[in-house]
Amino acid sequence: MNFKNNLSKVLFGYGVCIFPFLLLVGPLVSEIYLISIIFFSIFYIIIKRKNYFFENKYILFFVFFYLSTLFSTLLNFYNFDTSKSGIFFFRHILFALAIWYVLETYRVFEKKVVIFYSIFLLSISIDSLIQYYTGTNILGYKLLNTRVSSFFGDELILGGFIMRMIPIFLVFLIMSDNIKINKINIFYTLIVSLSTLIVFLSGERTAFFLLILFFLSVFIILKFLRKFILFVMFFFILFSSIITTFQNYDQNNPSERMFLKTYRQILGDGDNRIEHKKKIFNKFYIFSHDHHGHYSLSFKIFKDHPIFGTGVKGFRYLCRNKLYILEKNDGCSTHPHNTYVQILVSNGIIGFLLISTAFIFILREIIKSRNKLNSQKILNRNELSKVVILLAIFINLWPIVPSGNFFNNWISMYFFYPVGFYLFFEHLNEKKVN
Repeated sequence: MNFKNNLSKVLFGYGVCIFPFLLLVGPLVSEIYLISIIFFSIFYIIIKRKNYFFENKYILFFVFFYLSTLFSTLLNFYNFDTSKSGIFFFRHILFALAIWYVLETYRVFEKKVVIFYSIFLLSISIDSLIQYYTGTNILGYKLLNTRVSSFFGDELILGGFIMRMIPIFLVFLIMSDNIKINKINIFYTLIVSLSTLIVFLSGERTAFFLLILFFLSVFIILKFLRKFILFVMFFFILFSSIITTFQNYDQNNPSERMFLKTYRQILGDGDNRIEHKKKIFNKFYIFSHDHHGHYSLSFKIFKDHPIFGTGVKGFRYLCRNKLYILEKNDGCSTHPHNTYVQILVSNGIIGFLLISTAFIFILREIIKSRNKLNSQKILNRNELSKVVILLAIFINLWPIVPSGNFFNNWISMYFFYPVGFYLFFEHLNEKKVN
């Protein structure tokens, strides 16, 4: 029996902790693990009659969102391929539930997990620097358009991956007592700073902006972590300066893509200045000409499907329809490149109101938890970790930014991964109050 428990802890307890690594290995591996942990957790929840997992008000909210997704998908059933991500979207909700169950059962906030994250983040950071300076990483993957991708190869998602890992790493540091109020652990500070540098070098502007937003939010809201954030930003600026100093002349400066290119795209400088659709106030585009086209086309499609939307891949299916096609076929893509716009088009007003409500709820919870922490004389690590997780969800739901496909498996897994941690910490604090 003891062997069985230890095996379950290794496979599912530590498996939850290193799940981001599985996302790096590949979508098939992460999908197999997701299904496995769901079956494992639901089985024991039912066997042990832990009904509070299913009766939780947050799960009820997610069920409403799923029903909205399912109804809009079935109402606009184009073919099975375009509908399957909406039909089977419920598994991501169950994934969050499973994470909650596993964290509650095994309590895996241990030093060995912190060591794993440290080695993993250092490895991917060193590999990224090698690729940046030599043009090729240790596996032979080359730079793509001067952008660093490390172990992801042809997929330019390194920045978003690390951006979403840092809050989870921070939670493990807090829960394993590696971050103290009056003492800074330089080693872990350097790891987070170096990881921030890699997000910068990846050229992913959205990921870099959201990571800075996360650090700024932590600094403003959590006085216990202000010193840590200050040191992280100091070392990040230092590393960035060193990178620029030793940069080859034929390399593009990442800051040019982050800031100068963004500025030009918003104003429509260069090739986009005259030829294309109207700007806002004839002055600027929303993020860029291409993004502006996505949103213009999305609004055009939404007006014909306002209540229930077009289904999860309706935008992709309808954007080339002659009823909606824009000048020079602008704006058509696989998705609208903004989470809220995508849900407005795919789920209609109902889905949009649900995700907007979720964002407002997260803001309220952050404020409540901050006030609770500030009123306590002794640091509550559970509450502090809960706020960090809330801020991780907050940046995932931040509305004013370009984003990937919300219904894509990889992104959906990372949206719901911190939700499982939040459910665990919330229930833990509720039990202490009761």
